[in-house]
Amino acid sequence: MNGRKRVSFVLPSLNGGGAERAAVQVLNGLAADKWDRSMFLFERTGPYLADLDPSIGLSWSPSPSRGERWQALRRFVKETEPHVVVAFLSFATTLSAARAAQTGARVVFNQQTPMTAFLGDADYQWRHGWRRTVFTATSRLTYSAADLIVATSNGVAEDLTKNFGVNPDAIQVVPNPVDLDAVRARAGEAVEIDIDREIPVIVAAGRLADAKNYPLLIDAIAVLRRTLPARLLILGQGELEQSLRRHIADRQLDGAITLLGFQRNPWKYIARADVFALSSHYEGFGNVLIEAMAVGVPVVATASAGTRDIINHGVDGLLVEQHDPDSLAEALANVLSSSDRRQAMSSEARVAAERFAAPRVIARYDAVLEQAAA
Repeated sequence: MNGRKRVSFVLPSLNGGGAERAAVQVLNGLAADKWDRSMFLFERTGPYLADLDPSIGLSWSPSPSRGERWQALRRFVKETEPHVVVAFLSFATTLSAARAAQTGARVVFNQQTPMTAFLGDADYQWRHGWRRTVFTATSRLTYSAADLIVATSNGVAEDLTKNFGVNPDAIQVVPNPVDLDAVRARAGEAVEIDIDREIPVIVAAGRLADAKNYPLLIDAIAVLRRTLPARLLILGQGELEQSLRRHIADRQLDGAITLLGFQRNPWKYIARADVFALSSHYEGFGNVLIEAMAVGVPVVATASAGTRDIINHGVDGLLVEQHDPDSLAEALANVLSSSDRRQAMSSEARVAAERFAAPRVIARYDAVLEQAAA
């Protein structure tokens, strides 16, 4: 064995989500001369596979069976003997498999969302009855058994301490990293649609799922257009696409709102927006807000655990405390109605985004993992 510390990240897959992208960026960014890096996937799929540094050891389960995946992870930990195992999702499975391997590996959870809000998410079956009770009890036990928890925002950390009994000393708040240089470099690429610069453009991006609350944004656009012409571009794909198309048609907004599907390069659209909008029920962080700010686009977002850590209200964007169409429409109009306000917010947003630059955040991860491994 060489003198490097061994760290392994564990994920269900590398399908397109904030946790998966953060995991790849952090693991890629950790110094190879200090860390022996590896990753274990329950399923070897996802667009971020292409972004993983080839020098990182990649292993995965050969079977879709939950039991076989657990056994495969246990064998992986036993054979590679990492000093630190970092779980992004699938906390209970990762913890139990790592403990069963009996190598003494420290287990760290990366908590991306406020769990209380997550348990109320309409996309998941455990939000009611006995399933929620069991899931909550299991989560409390699992969190208490982890060696350390990395929370992406202060709001996520507070939820764990207040509602799941986690000791504040067992939590470190570290945001997700954002590769600002890559975002800015790709923001200049050409877009495939015509954008009329005479009409204000609003861009939103994210999975077409309940948590993102796109019906609220659509309703806000209907309110906004009573006094101000505006066009909305939505980037993303998901199971709610057809219901959102019906919602747009019901509001007679077919000519004003365009669904552009998943975009490998969303930043070229975001950079052409007059304002970026995020209407989520909840966010544990909100990478896309940082990306919009990095290219100088003012942001308007519903207030939640993660967005409060990012936006300085009235300076680099606006937070909407009341999650209703009138309040969101008012905030959008506030930004769109003044070019001077947009310019001031744009300048402040570029500066604020630097707090989340990948090298700075990865240095914090390095310190946290070193602490966990000690």
